[in-house]
Amino acid sequence: MPRKFARTYCLLALIVPLSVAVAAPADPPKKEDASAASQYQNLGLSKDPSKAPAGTYKLDPHHTSVIAKMAHMDLSRYTLRFDEVSGSFAFDPTKASASNLDVTINPASISTGDPKFDKRIASTYLEVEKYPAIHFTADTVKIVDGHATVAGTLEFHGINQPLVLTAIYRGFAQSRMGFSGEATFKRSAFGVSQWVPLESDDVEIVVETEFVKE
Repeated sequence: MPRKFARTYCLLALIVPLSVAVAAPADPPKKEDASAASQYQNLGLSKDPSKAPAGTYKLDPHHTSVIAKMAHMDLSRYTLRFDEVSGSFAFDPTKASASNLDVTINPASISTGDPKFDKRIASTYLEVEKYPAIHFTADTVKIVDGHATVAGTLEFHGINQPLVLTAIYRGFAQSRMGFSGEATFKRSAFGVSQWVPLESDDVEIVVETEFVKE
């Protein structure tokens, strides 16, 4: 085959499969994907707390994460997640406020990705057999312009201390209310002071959560 035609043949051999691939129709959407798209378009999400109905809201554990972050040797801010969380509050849309907020965390459910390390933290630091629960309570939560400052009491390691949680109101949709929150405290104030300052005294709490109207 002449060199000129050989080059042309090779070029066509590359272009034709590409053109066929580009022209090939996309796979039809899966039923669950189509349903998700439809539901998203009809969420009716509202950022106005007065639009949410009054009642008792229960924490959804499947859409909640409570993460603690602390410095290790000032080299990293490693994370510890609590996998078992429950809670509830009463909501009054006329005042854009929640009351009787009560959240309980199982300290034995702590997770770092290393089961052996988890057991060490749970037994040595948190002493879960002696202190089987962590509680956070607040009498009133006022939502203003999408923000809420939650002043409450943290019961941790057998000690009660005030704690302020700064939260963002994510809105209400289909019986659900969502929040993001952050707080910082010193663990030594609760009698958990092992390895300070090699492992930081300051603990940052990051919360992502949804509550469902009962």
